[in-house]
Amino acid sequence: MRYVMTIVALCLGVFLSPRTMAQEPVLEESVTTVSLPRGTELSLVVSKKPGSSPSTAALLFPGYPGVLRVEVQNGAPVYQLRGNFLVRARRHLVSDQVMTVMVDCPKDCWSNCDDDYRTSDQYAVDVGAAIDKLKADLGIGKVYLIGTSYGTVSSAFLARKLDGRIDGAVHTSTITDPRAGRNRNAHGLPMWNFDWTATHVDQLFVHHQDDPCPLTQYRSIVARRGNIPLITVLGSKGARGEPCEAFSQHGFVGREQVVMRAIGDWIATRKAAETVGEKGDE
Repeated sequence: MRYVMTIVALCLGVFLSPRTMAQEPVLEESVTTVSLPRGTELSLVVSKKPGSSPSTAALLFPGYPGVLRVEVQNGAPVYQLRGNFLVRARRHLVSDQVMTVMVDCPKDCWSNCDDDYRTSDQYAVDVGAAIDKLKADLGIGKVYLIGTSYGTVSSAFLARKLDGRIDGAVHTSTITDPRAGRNRNAHGLPMWNFDWTATHVDQLFVHHQDDPCPLTQYRSIVARRGNIPLITVLGSKGARGEPCEAFSQHGFVGREQVVMRAIGDWIATRKAAETVGEKGDE
């Protein structure tokens, strides 16, 4: 399968103070575009620690609408949804062992990357093609899926359909209580009766105890998770915006670092903390 890889190095601290630069991890990023057999393309943004050769890839599926519209401009990746939890916090998951891979929707789904596509066999084929390239070209041995909010439709169904090809899935701010309607609340309806316990790969839930979004109620994931481990996130800093948006507790605002480190610990050891964030702001 034909693909194009453009490698760029991004220093997140170029215009920041020395103190901030010391706190912000530097990412080496590349955009990989996979040409799919049906004539469209699927783009990935790969983020690594400079000089590292990770053997594990964490595929990230951001929240609504999940369309990143990845492009390369002036040698650098350009994409939307920069405020989304997984997009802005991915730097805290990157390590010598783990790279993150932001997964766009294929270009033929940019106008509507909806439930029908996300729950389809075609979606699994498309993401499977991306996994094949990561393994063949970057030496990846293990693959994890991480979804947040509407992205948990992807992580839930792909974890089931890609059984045997991935090593685990993490669902954050999971949709459990979708609402029908003419607006964005019409998305995620297949999650109403989804049974995660019927999925065979290892899974983890991460959810804020005070998540204000009516589509992702904490009490619902507690009731429906079965024996799947749950990390409960406490506290926040600078919470603002609408309940289901990225900078409320729904998006783990002020707890990005501890949440991502807890996910990294689970990937490495399968040990899940019961709670994170209770000791104060990061």
